[in-house]
Amino acid sequence: MGILTRMRIKTQLQLAVALIVIIMLMIIYSLYTQTSQIVIKNNNQYTEDTIRKFKLNLSQKTDEISQIILSLGFDPFVQKFMTQNDPSLLYEMSNELDRKIISLKAGRKGFQDIVLIGTSGMRYSLNGSIDFVQRSDAEIESSKTVYVSGLEPYDYSSTSKNSMLFAQNIYSSDLGNGTDGNRIGYIAVIIDVEAMFFDDDRSKAEPGVGFYLIDHFGSVYPETNSPDITRTISTLSSQHNSEQKLTDSIGGVKGAIQIQRLDQINASVLSFVPQEALLAELDSVRNRSILIVILSILFMAVPFAVITNNIVQPIQRLVRFINGIKFGSIKDLKSTIHLEGNVEMSVVAENLNGMLSEIDNLTHRLVETNTHLLEAEIEKEKAATAYLRSQINPHFLYNTLESIKGVALEAEAPQIVEMTKALGKLFHYSIKGSGYVTLDQELNAVKSYIYLQLIRFEDRFDVTYQFTDEALQVSVLKMILQPLVENAVFHGLEPKTSKGNLTITGEVENGRTLVLRISDDGMGVDEETLRRIQSKLLEKTSSLSRDGQDSSDSDSIGLLNVNNRLRLAYGFQYGLTFESEAGHGTCITLTMPSHYVQQGGDIRV
Repeated sequence: MGILTRMRIKTQLQLAVALIVIIMLMIIYSLYTQTSQIVIKNNNQYTEDTIRKFKLNLSQKTDEISQIILSLGFDPFVQKFMTQNDPSLLYEMSNELDRKIISLKAGRKGFQDIVLIGTSGMRYSLNGSIDFVQRSDAEIESSKTVYVSGLEPYDYSSTSKNSMLFAQNIYSSDLGNGTDGNRIGYIAVIIDVEAMFFDDDRSKAEPGVGFYLIDHFGSVYPETNSPDITRTISTLSSQHNSEQKLTDSIGGVKGAIQIQRLDQINASVLSFVPQEALLAELDSVRNRSILIVILSILFMAVPFAVITNNIVQPIQRLVRFINGIKFGSIKDLKSTIHLEGNVEMSVVAENLNGMLSEIDNLTHRLVETNTHLLEAEIEKEKAATAYLRSQINPHFLYNTLESIKGVALEAEAPQIVEMTKALGKLFHYSIKGSGYVTLDQELNAVKSYIYLQLIRFEDRFDVTYQFTDEALQVSVLKMILQPLVENAVFHGLEPKTSKGNLTITGEVENGRTLVLRISDDGMGVDEETLRRIQSKLLEKTSSLSRDGQDSSDSDSIGLLNVNNRLRLAYGFQYGLTFESEAGHGTCITLTMPSHYVQQGGDIRV
């Protein structure tokens, strides 16, 4: 809401109209969606009824196939034929068998061939399909019930047709030779899928409805011209359970899909109705509704523009008048404005003129007051800067003095003189001169500080300096390294029980950026503390003192002060980064421009 209230009134009115249009279109779309669901639901019911009829027909046809197989399997003549080894008798019996099988096929559509395979080596086929059937010998023999193959192409009368193979093992009975109950072979029936299962249902199906039979190998009937479409149908059948309704795309066409299982033939049937066909009339209604909305908008455009102009024009005049005062001189406060239009704007103009008159009277006193406040603010900033530059850790001063006293008590040595001299240099450097020095001068001060710490900690850590000559000549902020070195000594190396290492390096990268690094192999910090410190370093704050800082971050105040000084001096693209790992050490990296001309002349101290 805050963003909306800051917009121009004209823009707000336009947004209001756009919102009304969007709501109207959403209502149209909602009604269209609900109606579409009703249409699809009704279609699903019709398709479900059609599939139920298809399944009933398929059940009847599979029962008919099973009856034929059983009728032949238990026929005494057929069983004698399958166990006969005499070729001459087989020939005579085959003629009788032909008549039996032709009689069974009579009046039944879809039966392409009936094949008998005996364990004794007998082979019989009415239409020469023995090789086609024997490819499935192993599967048929191991089957305990009627074996049903997948969809397979079968060449019959020079025409390739999609076929399925039904087969069942036959066991001897009443042969009188003591072999009752032994497997004597199997009977196989080859059927034409289209003639057997689809002729009737295709003629009765609603236009646009597609039925697909998917066997347990993923083959699809009727075949499609696109392998991608066949693959999509097969995938949909394998991924979803039976009795499921869904919406998906086949061949890039979205539609309503139903999948049901056909347990009799170990396959599935998938129905598909394109949504385009279902929703053609609804699309026409939707398009007419959208056209009505557009015409309504065009009809209302003229009165809306007039009303908007009556509201906006006085406001625009008022804004131009206020901007003229804003960018003009104090004398412009004596100007007045006269607005014509609605009552509200006339009242605003009258009150504004009265306010300008009062402002004119207060302006001179306000300017004088602001001058005093500005002078006070400048003094405050100077005091804060002086405080920051002179800020030295009391803990460091106390321990240093204790070290001097301890050395003095133990023995008279020139070491005391050197310690005192180093401490004097450090004090002198921190309080004298301008705010900028060369990196060489800053490094000398840091070396004095480290000298004192090495004496205090009795050489418990080694120090390495690596600086290029180019880097040492760069102008930097004073006291930019000492707080970070102090942080490394007290929080990294002091708690460490073994001897540590401190490395301070500096170089100019890419000819324009000075990069300084202070790294130690001390205690480091845990991940939570590391994330908190890094988050604080990314904040855009100008606070350089302890005031306003979270007490939990007292250990990182030196880091924050240095980071803020760098960003205030050189910009937010520079500053400090902090990387650490508990038990392995810490690395602090400072970046600043290598060529920077500061205000105030010589940088020497």
